[in-house]
Amino acid sequence: MLMEARLLDERREGKAEGIAEGKAIGLAKGEAEHKLKVAKLMLAKGCYSLQEITELSGLSLADVEKLKEEA
Repeated sequence: MLMEARLLDERREGKAEGIAEGKAIGLAKGEAEHKLKVAKLMLAKGCYSLQEITELSGLSLADVEKLKEEA
């Protein structure tokens, strides 16, 4: 009985860790997508420097330059 209870506790802990990790991954993905969206909009406007886009979007200069080349 004690072994079963211990296994059940470990499963619950594992499930909780998996859920927390999934949420963290989802948030990070959403944040990255938002940064790209902001940078793309700013590039499309054409009135922002690459440095301004970097500062406001949170992307690296290399990422912004790559986006500009792709556009």
